Amino acid sequence: MSTLSAQPFSGNSGFNAHHSPMGAFFSFTCGNPGTQGGMACESGRPGTQDVFVGYKTGPAGKPGTLVCLPLFTGAKDTAASAFLVEQADKKSPTESRVVAYTAEQIKRYYGWASDRWVTPDLQLTIYTPFGSIPDPAKASAGEMREAIVPAVIVELTIDNTHSTEVKTGFFALQFSSPGVRVLDESLGDGRLGFAWRRDMGFVGEIVSDGASAPFGFCHFTPQAGLSEVNYRLHHLGAAPGIAFEVAPGHKRTLRLAIGCYLDGIVTTRLEGRYLYTRYFGSLADVLGYALDRYEQTVLRCVERDQELASSKLSADQQFLLAHSTRSYYGSTQLLEVGGQPFWIVNEGEYCMLNTLDLSVDHVFWELKHNPWLVRNLLENFVRFYSYRDQVKVPDGKGGFTLAPGGISFSHDMGVNNNFSPLTHSSYELTNLDGCFSHMTVEQVCNWTLMAGSYVTATNDLEWLTNRWPIVHDCLLSMQNRDHVDASKRTGVMQLDSSRCGIGAEITTYDSLDHSLAQSRNNLYIAVKCWATYLSLAMMFQKMGDTRHKEQALKSAGLAARTVTSKMTDAGFIPAVFEQGNPGCLSRILPAIEGLVYPLYWKQLGSEVATAALDDEGAFASMLSALERHTRTLLGDEGNRFPDGGLRLSSTSGNSWMSKIAIVQHVARKYYGIEKGDARQKAADAAHVKWQTQGDSTYWAMSDQIVNGVAQGSKYYPRCVTTVLWMDE
Repeated sequence: MSTLSAQPFSGNSGFNAHHSPMGAFFSFTCGNPGTQGGMACESGRPGTQDVFVGYKTGPAGKPGTLVCLPLFTGAKDTAASAFLVEQADKKSPTESRVVAYTAEQIKRYYGWASDRWVTPDLQLTIYTPFGSIPDPAKASAGEMREAIVPAVIVELTIDNTHSTEVKTGFFALQFSSPGVRVLDESLGDGRLGFAWRRDMGFVGEIVSDGASAPFGFCHFTPQAGLSEVNYRLHHLGAAPGIAFEVAPGHKRTLRLAIGCYLDGIVTTRLEGRYLYTRYFGSLADVLGYALDRYEQTVLRCVERDQELASSKLSADQQFLLAHSTRSYYGSTQLLEVGGQPFWIVNEGEYCMLNTLDLSVDHVFWELKHNPWLVRNLLENFVRFYSYRDQVKVPDGKGGFTLAPGGISFSHDMGVNNNFSPLTHSSYELTNLDGCFSHMTVEQVCNWTLMAGSYVTATNDLEWLTNRWPIVHDCLLSMQNRDHVDASKRTGVMQLDSSRCGIGAEITTYDSLDHSLAQSRNNLYIAVKCWATYLSLAMMFQKMGDTRHKEQALKSAGLAARTVTSKMTDAGFIPAVFEQGNPGCLSRILPAIEGLVYPLYWKQLGSEVATAALDDEGAFASMLSALERHTRTLLGDEGNRFPDGGLRLSSTSGNSWMSKIAIVQHVARKYYGIEKGDARQKAADAAHVKWQTQGDSTYWAMSDQIVNGVAQGSKYYPRCVTTVLWMDE
């Protein structure tokens, strides 16, 4: 079998990372020294266990020192104290103590599908394979079992070749709440395991020769379980583990499967169960199968690691892609609702279901691996979370009248496994003009851009034919949100949705200032509207609908002219096209974000996109203006942080890594700006530090960074936009 190709991480290697199967909303999170992690189901944060991985000096059942990776908060016996009362302060009958390896003693190798810690006498490797999820309507049960088994593989090797005394290797978790049990189900010869209630657990086996069999223990602390001889299993304890003796001059390896199994209905309103329960019967079934498939799993991980290592990406870029891939899958949930698959990506720490302004960014990843899941998402938004509204037309007296708006889609489908009332999100509220207001125009754009991307990538004309009325309605909705009076249209969103009440629409950049938060007459939204009209034109062309194609291109032309006309003598386009608005003074890099879609479609062979990006074509003036704008911003320190990282808005310290990745991709691939130069390298290095220093180290991949520190959108899936870099 080929070996892993990941290189040692050169920066601060003490950061948490998701280790998650596809579609299970489960993560084994670890890596950040001195904090808890471990297993967590359906959670927007790391687990709440101390992770003990290492060896005890001396044989099992006798006092010794536990030497561990630093993945725990401490070794104080607080759980036992609650039961021992007066005896708690007395000297323990054992002398075992816990010490941790220092950072200098550990090398961490971080690949695309493997994560490995190496010390002079220990090696821990976590394998997290990913790839295509077959369409269950077409795949066999065996293919589905392999793809969506809700478990990851872990290997612990203890090297005792340079010692003269026995070492006892172990893997253990210290839970913060009761519920640990021995897995009594049949696991196969030589295997043993523990579970936390019915939901999650681990099973292990020894895979190298040795004089003694592995043993399980469960006690108040790992050191108590490893030192006891007569009472290794104490069911009041919450620290289960598996241990094995390693004789002097030998190496031994413990192989583990760590996973979950949530049976029954797990969501409300739309009642869904995990699709994997169709193919697996229990937690023991999951973990046993995962161990049985060890060789195939490792081979998949090796191939993924080699794919990333052999890419043209720098070490910093490889890290950002690997880190974001893990957090993406840690948020995924593949359910079965009404007998049909239902795909969900939860929004990191917020746990909102299928936030549409994230979905449009995930589309590049999903079309690369699982196009049918994009179709599934589009369909479920139409069926359950589309709505029709009106638009607010100013009456010239400080008020407004209502006119037909059109179709749009809710910001999300719910939160924390609770689906929202149909046609409504968990997020959007009325009478606001900031965070939590409606994102009506942006969600029309997002659904349409996803639909155009799906059709272009798959050429699924059957789906397009069936959804032609919705596509047509999206064109009318976009035009009405520009203006209901065709003579007043600019190609840019001017009218807010009636759902806003007396408030105003916002964008996905909801927590920024008006440079990016406001939708109306916003540069970012303007270019996104232009791309949306191109998406519509592309789909109409595939349908042979020339009349509506020309209407869409006409609106795209209006948007391009509006954007171009706003160019200033200073070489940038204001963030907001309204006199007196503070956004007039802001300069935003996401001005070019909308170009990512035609750039992607052109790569897939779209004639409409190819013509749209022609530097002598109909939109040449706008494309030139956006290039000048981008060069101005990237050449000015106003859109950079002191560490070299990119600042999306010149007037805000709030930046999103996922959006920076898109901006970098467009700037490099289309305009050739900062392609491999010193400034790009400095920016990439800064973006890595944002994820691996300070409080960010606890939260795995975080998206929303304020002045270089993760402040929101933590434990987040959206940064998988970094996959775009693979096509540069």
